[in-house]
Amino acid sequence: MKIEKSYFTATAFAAFMLLTGLSTQAQTLAKNTAWLEKQLNKLIIEDDNHNLKSKDKKAVPKFDFKGCQMNMVLDSKDENVSFGMNMAWQLKDVRKVTYKQNKDGQYTLILDVPADKIKMNMGVGGFSGSFNMDDEDIKESGTNSSFSLDTKDEALVKEIKQKFEESVQLCRKANS
Repeated sequence: MKIEKSYFTATAFAAFMLLTGLSTQAQTLAKNTAWLEKQLNKLIIEDDNHNLKSKDKKAVPKFDFKGCQMNMVLDSKDENVSFGMNMAWQLKDVRKVTYKQNKDGQYTLILDVPADKIKMNMGVGGFSGSFNMDDEDIKESGTNSSFSLDTKDEALVKEIKQKFEESVQLCRKANS
């Protein structure tokens, strides 16, 4: 009887710790992605050099996260035609997160994502389609997605990199 009781107690404790750990990981991922979404949208919006323009209106990408999926949406509307592009990839597919300082002192965030893991939807006017990138796209563009950040604050860029790396690891653990 004593052995069964201690086995049950140990099993219950292990299950509790596992559930607590999973809950903590989910909370950390949610906090990280909410923070990343806010920072990316703020820093990209303020970057006038890399926005599409349509009739003097800026079309800037918007970022959001749905769990372990990162989404980038770009919409531009003109009086005669509209253009939209959605890109999405799983954080677990990000191989490496780096950044570099540009000549002007600003930073570029670089996410190494296999091109065939990026899902794309595009629409021009009334026509639209979905596709994944293929080997030809990889040869032409490589496997990096990069974003110019409107900041000269390296500490902020390091924090963005760290939160991305932590989120990538959490998503890999959740899928293993």
